Formats: sequence, C-alpha cells, structure tokens
Amino acid sequence: MNKDKDYYKILGISHSADKKEIKKAYRHLAGKYHPDVNPGNKLCEEKFKEIAEAFYILNDDKKRLQYDILKSFTSAKSAEQAKSQASKAYSDKKSEPEPASSKGKKQDKQFNVDFGTFFKDFTDKLAKTGNQEKKPHSEPRKSQPKKGEDINTEVNITITEAYNGTVRKVNILRADICGKCRGKRIINGSCCNNCNGKGEVSTHKQLNVKIPAKVKEGSKIRIGGEGNKGLNGGENGDLFLIIHVIKSSFFTFDGINVHCEVPITPTEAALGAEIQIPSIDGFINMKIPAETRSGQKFKLAGEGLPDPNSGKRGDQIAAVKIEIPLNLSEKEKELYKELAKARKFNPREHIIFETHSKTRS
Repeated sequence: MNKDKDYYKILGISHSADKKEIKKAYRHLAGKYHPDVNPGNKLCEEKFKEIAEAFYILNDDKKRLQYDILKSFTSAKSAEQAKSQASKAYSDKKSEPEPASSKGKKQDKQFNVDFGTFFKDFTDKLAKTGNQEKKPHSEPRKSQPKKGEDINTEVNITITEAYNGTVRKVNILRADICGKCRGKRIINGSCCNNCNGKGEVSTHKQLNVKIPAKVKEGSKIRIGGEGNKGLNGGENGDLFLIIHVIKSSFFTFDGINVHCEVPITPTEAALGAEIQIPSIDGFINMKIPAETRSGQKFKLAGEGLPDPNSGKRGDQIAAVKIEIPLNLSEKEKELYKELAKARKFNPREHIIFETHSKTRS
C-alpha cells in the first residue's frame, strides 16, 4: 500500500464508489493497458501495474478501509465518532486527575500518543467488523456449493418440425471459473494473464438437442446441467431452449384444418397428373384429375393437425392455381396457336351473354 498514490484517481472513480463500480473501472482499464494488447510498451506495462495495485487495494474491504484512513478519505462523521470514542475510552481509564501543572506539552504529547494508539485499535476494530459483516457473503462461497447460472438460447423451427419433433445442433458459450486464479482475477498483485482479469473463461460447446413433437411457440425446454459451471463443487446451471415456430407462407390454419395453394401447369390441369406437395409431415402425393380448373379445391383427409381433445386429425385443403410459364419459346408459341385452332374455347362467353341479356331487357 503506497500512501502517496491516489488509487481512486488511478481507476478514475469517486471515493464513494462501490465494488461494482471498482470492478467495472478495473476491467475497462486492464483491457486497455494490458501488456498483451500493447506488446513492448513500457508505459502501458507500468500503467497496468498501477491499475492492478489500485484494484488489489480497493477491492479488499479491509485494505480499502486502512487506505481511506491513511489518506483521510473517511467521512467527517466517522472521524468525529472515532475522536469521541477515543476521548471517552481514555478518560475512563484515568484513575486520578492530573494536576494543572502537568498540562501543556506533556499532556498534548500524551494525548497524541494515546489517541494514535486508540485510533489504530479503533481502525483494526472497524476492519474486523467489516470482515465479520462480509463473512456471510464471502464464506459461503468458499465453504458452501453454489449452483451455476442458467443459460437461455433461442431455437427457430418450422411448423413441420414443431409437429413431428426434430433434432437440432445448438451452440452454447459457457462461463467457467479461471483455473489459474480461481476466479480471484489477480495473482500476486498482478492481473491474471489467463483470464485477463475477468476471473472466468469462456468455453464453446455444441449439443445435439431433441425437440419433442407437438411443441408450441414460446415453449421452454430444459437441458439439465448444461449451463454455467457451479462454484465450490456446486451443480452446473441448466440450459433452457426457447422455441420459436417459424410462420409458413405456404400454410394457413383453420382450427385443425390446414389450407394451402398449389401451383400447377396448364398441361397438368388439362391432362391430369400426380404431383408432390408439402404437408405438415413432410411431402405427400396428390392426384390432379384431367380438366382441373384453376381455383378448384381438393381435400386430403387426415393430413391436418391433431385435435387436442380427441386426437383425431383434421384435413389438408389444397386449392390449385394454373400458372403459365414465362419467356415462351417460339416453338411453344406455335404449339399454343395450334391448340387455339384445334379447339375454339371462350371462357368469357357466359359473361358476355349475361351482360347482353340484361341490357336488352
């Protein structure tokens, strides 16, 4: 402890800063002036040592108290209380009053010695009290196991995966106690070079996680023991997967029935075909009968969602839409012309007839 140094100024904090502020300031400055970040820079190296020394003193309650008293950073109220207790304690110890002739320099000298001795005792007592108040928080961490913190991560799945269940690879980043400094951040008054003064190191892990069937939006899945590492032999925290079901632009839902629109070619519509379309279970085959009209709907029984009460599944309703290919080749255009000659067909004939009849009447 160097009384000529202002540790608060070194860390850029006020005299009333709490431990959280001290740690925050230390981490910021340590990361800025660390020798690994500034290789070969002697000024940064010396600055880093000062920062580590300041943190070492101010992060320890007893050392900080002794330093504050040494630098006269204690509050006026605390100093007045100390002086009052000092006067009372030593006035009670006097068995006989001193004659007036003994007053003067001798009395002043004696009071200075006595007060100095008592003030040291009082300081030690305050430090001891501070440590006793600290024990309920610090001792259990050493003697009692503490469970590690939980980790939450989000997983996006499709509607099909939500219904059927799936297996996903999940990457997690866990915080483990630094094995070199044991979480103390400092070794022999210097910043731990293994964790850069953080007291913990990050480890990456990949897990194959099973998503159960019929999982819902916002569900939480708990994976025990895959969270952050516990302290003092305590259990690891848990990993919680927050499920988000991706909304599909292909499917819409009406209760337990599933609706979709399926594009088909003019040839498939005219001649009929068997095509594959998506369902909530994957892909299924669907028969398109000959002369199918655009907008015509087909029911695929039992391909919908299960009823939550009876378990009976709804249906998938597929509406077909005839689409003409773009960028027709010359040959395709000729074939369409031949088709038009072979079959005279006007799909608007009934519209024209109805309009003409209403006009005449």
